[in-house]
Parts: sequence; structure tokens; C-alpha cells
Amino acid sequence: MLQCRPVLQGRFVTFVLFFAAGKGIDTRRRGFAPLPMSQDPSKVYRTIARCGGVLLTLLGVLVLLGWLWNIAALTTVLPGRITMKPNTAIGFVFLGIALFLLTRSKQTRGTQLGCAVSASIVISLGLLTLFEYLFHSDFGIDQLLFKDLVQIPYPGRMAHITAFSFCSAGLSVLLLAFSEKQARLSQLFAVITGLGALFAIIGYLYGVPVLYGSVEYTSMALHTGMGFLVGCLSILFCRADLGLMSVLTSPYPGGWLARKLLPVAALAPAGLGALCVHSQLFSSDVRLGIASLVVAQIVLFAALVWGLAFVLNRAESEKEVAQEALARSEKLLQQSQKMEAIGLLAGGVAHDFNNLLAVINGYSDLLLERTDLSSADRRSLEQIKQAGTSAASLTRQLLMLSRQQVVEPVVLDINKTVGNLDKMLRRLIKENIEFSFVLDPQLDRVKADPGQIEQIVLNLVVNARDAMPNGGSLRIQTKNVERVVPQSGPGASASRFVLLEVTDTGTGMDQKTQAHIFEPFFTTKPVGKGTGLGLATVYGIVKQSSGHIEVQSALGRGSSFQVYLPAEAQAGAALEPGKEAAEAVFSGETILVVEDAEPLRVLICEALKSSGCNVLSAPEAQEALRVLNQQKGLIHMLITDVIMPGMNGPALAKQVRELRPEIKTLYMTGYSGEFVRSDMLIPGVSFIQKPFTPADLRRKIRKMLTDKPAAKAATAGSTGS
Repeated sequence: MLQCRPVLQGRFVTFVLFFAAGKGIDTRRRGFAPLPMSQDPSKVYRTIARCGGVLLTLLGVLVLLGWLWNIAALTTVLPGRITMKPNTAIGFVFLGIALFLLTRSKQTRGTQLGCAVSASIVISLGLLTLFEYLFHSDFGIDQLLFKDLVQIPYPGRMAHITAFSFCSAGLSVLLLAFSEKQARLSQLFAVITGLGALFAIIGYLYGVPVLYGSVEYTSMALHTGMGFLVGCLSILFCRADLGLMSVLTSPYPGGWLARKLLPVAALAPAGLGALCVHSQLFSSDVRLGIASLVVAQIVLFAALVWGLAFVLNRAESEKEVAQEALARSEKLLQQSQKMEAIGLLAGGVAHDFNNLLAVINGYSDLLLERTDLSSADRRSLEQIKQAGTSAASLTRQLLMLSRQQVVEPVVLDINKTVGNLDKMLRRLIKENIEFSFVLDPQLDRVKADPGQIEQIVLNLVVNARDAMPNGGSLRIQTKNVERVVPQSGPGASASRFVLLEVTDTGTGMDQKTQAHIFEPFFTTKPVGKGTGLGLATVYGIVKQSSGHIEVQSALGRGSSFQVYLPAEAQAGAALEPGKEAAEAVFSGETILVVEDAEPLRVLICEALKSSGCNVLSAPEAQEALRVLNQQKGLIHMLITDVIMPGMNGPALAKQVRELRPEIKTLYMTGYSGEFVRSDMLIPGVSFIQKPFTPADLRRKIRKMLTDKPAAKAATAGSTGS
């Protein structure tokens, strides 16, 4: 063994070079000695694997030439040692060809088929030999090309450990040839092949034959073990960015550390063991124990290094994910702050517009109530009223943007609400989208907030538009349906619902996406193109209206959003906003009106006086309190704006209730209900949304004056519970 040490050292230089091949590849960490490359590191790893395939093919060809020309130096490394058998050389030739085809930059069906065929030949050679050993048979495949006149028991037959290594190596390549998803399993088989080669090399280095063969059967040659080691590393480098190797080639600190430590973990125990064996301190009887200990240490150290690298990489990856999530959250926060600022501006503008529109629409209604108008003047006033109504719809949409609209559920006709959005929806969608309505003329009524129904339709239409960048068709459909409420349990009876369905022929969604579409901030749109709040808002509104929403979609087949809202049993007797009813008549009730906008205050006073009310007015809260203290008679109702300079409406109402608890309060607001939500639970308190018509105001006052406080209190109590 001492005389072959220079040769073994030369062989281990190759071992070191292959282990260190991936050592310096890192493009993200400073001071990690990156390789001088401008291309992708994965291409460098594939180049290393391709070179390994060429070396295996060359090794097999040289051994076959040695058998052909009877050159002992080619069939065996050391004189008188075990030769590499012809079938083993053929196996290396096809394994090298398979690796070369597998690492080509352009993969075609032909190269994939050639790689699979070559790998199958390698597996077949190993399996046939194992069958010969297992069944003690001689299939004659060992002497098809050459006859081994030296080896008597099994002429020309490769070692059983060699046959097993060919099976694992061929199977490893075959798995990669069919699918890169099998990279982890493929690399596991490659590691098994490498362990067999490591046993053989350590056996030769320490002079322990049992590690590279057995007494009864043929043993593995030294250059066969080296060939399998090269094959193992080449297979691992084929897809170094996948599977087990992704831990070692990662740009994270764990990958860098593993590339530094793995060569040391392999070479240090082997070198120390060799020094102990050849230092004459140990007898030949303990060589097997030392060799086994060295192999165990190499495997253990390599596993520990890999595990440490895996943990470090995962920690770094989780850190990056957290940083990316934090960055996304910061962007969402900035975007939400921008939206909040825009919303506040829109809400303020809408508030002022509501006051102006209330005056325009109110005086239009007052003039239209006159019977001495000419037909031409009446038509002009109707046009003014129609324009004012359209402007009021725009302010509601501004408040929708700012989420400061007043939520006031009423019994309504969805067909009418959707029809009012026709022009706006056609402006939203692109010209290459075919837009249509299919509305059921016998549709039941539902109880919901009209503004929120509009928001549902707008959000679903915008979502459908974005799903059809190349055009398509969009349909809005309504109809009555009978169905069992979801989560109502077995045996539940069907209930009547109004279905609002928005269907598109867009890109569609897979099941994974559908499971998250109603989550806040979830979006499939590029960064900056969507907030992820559209469908979440729709879901919240539907649930708030005691309904439910479903989606049916498939990739490439479009989507259908189905909103189910409970049908109102007594819808026919209900009253919708703007629907005419019997004119409210008063008999001298005293009303205190507090409004800072003078034109609107004057309009309200005129409308109430013309209906028989005794009206007191004030431009602000302090003046209203002075009027209240001066008025000794009964005041039936306080009508006050919510947002006013100085003391706001709720604060004024609180002081009025302390002074005169019998006075009912009607808030006027078109901005936000947050100031009056707590007051709404108090008996005798309600609100009306701006802009309103004089008829709407009269009906609201008449209803409040005729309502009994006890009934209101009971309603408030049930709401609070």
C-alpha cells in the first residue's frame, strides 16, 4: 500500500477539485470570492456536469481500448490489481452520454429521448448483473465483447456493488430526464452512488478490501470508484439550483458556508485516517474499524453541514420574505394614506355640493308644485330637476370613494339602481367589450342601501373589465331564485332571493386564487394597479345586507359573480326614496331649523311653512340655544346639520335634550354617519340624507312626529342587543 500512495494522492486531487467546483459561486455576498463569470451560475454548474459526462465517456472508451489492445495500464490503475470489466466500461460510456445530453442548453424531445435510452441501458447493465448474482446464473452478457482469461469464478462480470451503483446512477439520470420536479429524489440516488464510490476509495486508501468488494465475488476497481464519484458529482451539478443541491448553491450565507466546509468535512477525516493507518501505529486488524469510522465521520459531517446550511438559508429566506412583506405593507399604507387624503377631499367637496344641490332640487320641487306654471316653464324646471338629480348621484359616488356615505337601507328595485348606472358603466368599460343587461321585469324588491348596491355593481364591473384586456363580453343579469341559505344545515327550507349576477369572458381564475379573492389586500394585479379592496368591499356589503356571494370561474373561461340578497316579503307596500306618496300635512307644529348654509336654511323654512309648520331658524348652535331659551312654548322637533362651525350638530342636540327631553331630533347629513351613530340608539332621533327634496323632508318629519317614543326605544334596544 505504501508504494501506491502517490497514485492515490493524484486521484484525490480530482476528488478535491470536484468538491470545490461550486465553492466560490456567489453573486450576492461581499467577500465570498465569486468566480469570474458574467453568466448565470446554473450554467456554470451544468458546464461542470457536462465535463464530468465527457470524462466518464472518455474513461469507458479508454478501458475498452485497453481490453481491445490488451493494455493493462488502461484496464487497471495498479499492476496486478483489479481490472475494470468491459461491461463496466460500457456502462460509463452510456452514463457519460446521458449526462452530456441532459446538460445541453437546448433540450429537445430527441435529446430527452436519447438521454432516457442511455440511462435505461445503464440501468439494464446493472440489473442484469444483479440478477446473475441473485439467481446464480450466467446470462453470458459479461463476455459478449471480451473474454476474461484471468478471472476464473466470474469471468468478465462486474462487482455487485458496481452493478448496484449503475442502477442508482442510471435511475438518477432517468428521473431528471423526464421531470425536473424529481430533482430531490434524483439527487438522493446520486448521493447513494457517491457513498458506494467513497467506500471503495477509502478501502483502497486504507487497504481494506471488504469496502470495495468481497472474497467470494468480484471487487470494484479503483478507477471504477473514481468514475462513480465523478458521475455522482456530475449528476448533482446537473440541476444544482433544485432539490438538495439548492441548499449548497444558494447565494444565502448557509450556501456559502456549506461550500467552504464540505471539502474540509470530506478531506480532513480521510487524510487523518490515512496518516493513522500508514504511520505503523495501528495493526492491520484495526484498519477496518478506522476506515468505517472515517466514512461515518465524512457522512455525519456532510449531513451536519448540509443541515446547518439548510437552517441558515431558511432563516435568511424568511427574513427576505418578511422584508418584502414589510415593503409591500409600507406601499399599501402609503397608498391607503393617499386614498384617505383623496377621500377626505372628495367627502368635503361632496358635502358642499350636497348643500348646493339640496337648494337647486328643493326650489325646483317647490316651483313644480305650483299649478300656475306654463308648460314651457314646467319642462325647463323638470330639466333642472333632472340635472340636479344626476349631480346628486355623482356626489354619492364621490362619497363612495371616500367611504363616508350615509348607510340607509331602504326597500328598492335593483333593476332601477342598475339602470341608473348604465351611462357610467359604459364609460368605465373599453370599446372592445360587449356590454349587455338581462333584467327580470318581475324582480322582487330588496332592502339595502342604494349607494352600496351601486358600489357592488361598480366594483364587479371594474373587476370584470380588468380581466378582459383584449376584449370580450360582459353581462349583468337579475332574476328571482329559490334556494337554501348556505350554512343553514340539513333539512332547511328554500328561501326567496334576488340574484344579481355579473358575468365576463375574461382570463378566469384557478381554485387557489378563488380561495383568497375576498380577502382584504389580496390582488392578482401588478404592483400599483390594484389595492385588493374591491372584492373585499363587495363581500362586506353583501354580508351586511344579510346576503351571500358566490363565484364560478376557470382559467381561460371567464368568471361569474353571483350576489344573492333576501327578497322583501312586503316590498309592494314599502316606499322608496323619491317615490311619491300622500303629501304630509301639519297643524302648526313648531320646528327649530339649524343650518349654517343660508340658502338651504331658507329653503327648508319655506318648505315647512308652506306645509303648516311654525318654523324657528338659526345659523349656528349658540344662536339655536338662545332661540330655544326664548321660546316658552312647545318645540316639537330640532332639525340640525351634523357638521357646522363651532359646536356641531350632535353636541347641540345633546344640550337640547338636557334642556327639553321631549324634543325630537332630525340630523341632516350627506357626509358621514360617524357623528350620529351613537345618537341613533336614542328614542326620537333620526337622520335624513342630503340632498333631499321638500317632499322627502316633510314625510320624514311627519313619520317621526307620529312615531311613539316607546316603539323607538324598543327598536333601539333590539338593535343594541
